[in-house]
Amino acid sequence: MNTQDLLKTIKDRRNTKSFTEEEVKKSDIELILESGVWAPNHRNTEPWRFVVIDKSSELKKEISRSMISLQEESSNAKLSDDQKTNISLSVAKSPCYIFVFTTIGDTPEITEENYGAVCCAIQNMQLTATTLGLGVGWSTGKISKIKNLKKLLDVDQTLKIVGVLSIGYPNSNIEKSREEFSNLTKWL
Repeated sequence: MNTQDLLKTIKDRRNTKSFTEEEVKKSDIELILESGVWAPNHRNTEPWRFVVIDKSSELKKEISRSMISLQEESSNAKLSDDQKTNISLSVAKSPCYIFVFTTIGDTPEITEENYGAVCCAIQNMQLTATTLGLGVGWSTGKISKIKNLKKLLDVDQTLKIVGVLSIGYPNSNIEKSREEFSNLTKWL
């Protein structure tokens, strides 16, 4: 891959929220995970931890129930059956979820470094997915805040969630633009 191809991949990456029904191959998810663990990480802590929930996982039903409960608690109101159905369908339709966690360090400094490293891992994963024709939605919203998430996913209680990646074939790829780096950079 040359520099222009790499820059094109970076520019083509999108935070995707709408996917086709097509299932993502396990080998593609494995490649995405492999790219994640090659992110830079200070002190070689390798702080990332992943939980993969594929399209047919029975755990999606519990995730839906937990999201409905969270929504009702946060809004202090009962959801209608249609609202509950929409949440359940949204979770069921996601081709693949990867819950991404970071380890907590022995000091606040190491914890912050670990969090930054896991964010770099997620970027690696997004770029790899883009080269495979996949889209990724990185959420730090409700799905990452459901009660008893760590227990539900059977992960170490000391881990901290960094985000939930929804991965699949995008329905569309919206054009985006960015501020020119020259407008955001000071040269000394």
